[in-house]
Amino acid sequence: MSTFSAQVGTLMELYKSPQVTYGPFDPILNDKDQFPSVYQMATKDSSLTHGIICLLLHFGWMWVALYVSDDMQGEQFLQDVKAKMIEKDICVAFTEKLPATKGLILDHEFTLVKRIRVSSANVYIIHGDGGSVWNLGTEKEFYLILGKLHPFLRKSQLTNSIGYNMSLDDKRNTIQYDIHNLVRFPNHSWLFVKVGDFIYRNSHDQDSKQCVQCPAQEYPNSEKTHCLPKPVTFLAFEDSLGTAMACIALCFLVLTAVILGIFMKHRDTPIIKANNQALSFILLISLLLCFLCSLLFIGHPNTATCVLQQVTFGLVFTVAVSTVLAKTITVILAFSAVKPRRTMKCLLLSGASNSIIPICSLIQMIICGLWLGISPPFIDIDSHSEPRNLIIVCNKGSVTAFYCVLGYLGFLAMGSFTVAFLARNLPDTFNEAKFLTFSMLVFCSVWVTFVPVYQSTKGKFMVAVEVFSILASSAGLLGCIFVPKCYIILIRPDENSWKALKNRKNSK
Repeated sequence: MSTFSAQVGTLMELYKSPQVTYGPFDPILNDKDQFPSVYQMATKDSSLTHGIICLLLHFGWMWVALYVSDDMQGEQFLQDVKAKMIEKDICVAFTEKLPATKGLILDHEFTLVKRIRVSSANVYIIHGDGGSVWNLGTEKEFYLILGKLHPFLRKSQLTNSIGYNMSLDDKRNTIQYDIHNLVRFPNHSWLFVKVGDFIYRNSHDQDSKQCVQCPAQEYPNSEKTHCLPKPVTFLAFEDSLGTAMACIALCFLVLTAVILGIFMKHRDTPIIKANNQALSFILLISLLLCFLCSLLFIGHPNTATCVLQQVTFGLVFTVAVSTVLAKTITVILAFSAVKPRRTMKCLLLSGASNSIIPICSLIQMIICGLWLGISPPFIDIDSHSEPRNLIIVCNKGSVTAFYCVLGYLGFLAMGSFTVAFLARNLPDTFNEAKFLTFSMLVFCSVWVTFVPVYQSTKGKFMVAVEVFSILASSAGLLGCIFVPKCYIILIRPDENSWKALKNRKNSK
């Protein structure tokens, strides 16, 4: 024992006798000022503490009571194990110092029993030397009141044997193992593995009776003692992400309304009349609806919003993209009409390009109608994406129909981009073809990026990705097509007059 070793060490130190200890490492004897002639063959080893922490974490024992002998080794063990427990978020229910003599144990017994009866600790760890642990181990009543499985660590007297002894007391629900000579066996990690294996074999039946899997709507608490209800979550307006996206959508909505008002006020000016002002108004109104459409994805989903989200998105964006296609074809017809071709003039005057919008929209309406008729979107609960949350989402119903809507929209966008790209160098007074080309480049880039990102996200972040794509592509159309025109209307009004337009043509 530490006290006896210290006494003998002090006595032998008077004669400067070299001393060698071959038992477990003793922090008392490591003081070179007090014991300069003592050499400990066993070095300080933290594997025992590490093994105990791993054992606690493995079985989910996070509320622990500690009993240590009232000596230096007990204090050292207490400091080491508590420091590691703090690192791993393991909580100490209480600690108790065990006196070394049996008489004091009996006097202290009633206090111990009372504390243990009211304790909710998952496990009790006992560590000590000699009489303190041994005397406690002989008190049957001490174990009968626990009713729990707990490791009982006891260092044996110094022997020359190598290895460990381990036993399970069914009546006491106690695991006891003796740590022997550590000179040739300093690695406690192997001992921990053996202890864990000894527990899978002896407590499997008991655990299987007590452990049940939590339902999909619940999750286990950190102690794995009972199930807790999962909170419901969705992309709400109150969330920081939902608030940010709603604010962005409203800002672009106001900006689009302002631009629409500017175009209405200056509708008789050349820059607005030059490229079919009716199509410009249709595109601005469709962009207004696009920004409004994004708000349908934010907030608590219900059956109505789940259906309106995708159908409105598909139809409104189809109108917007087909309008861009119609404006591009108008530029091509206007250039061709300059040449003496009666057919081109008739097409331009008859407004044939405007018929592209209802035709393209009708095809998308048919696709959406089939979607709603076969397998419409519906409200659903996702209990797997996040282990501790129930996510309310809009199930697409038919995923094939959803990607058909996206595919058709992508086909229109690529067609509009191709036509605009081919017409980018046509002589145009206000560079309409170039602006249309760049706007469709931004639009296509957003939705090409959307598909892989959308498939790799889950829960409310999947909804956020779709909202972001709607806002980004709509903002791209608004900024590339209408902001340059607003700049000329508001900042350079001298260029937006019939006289300036006539002078420009004459100079060319």
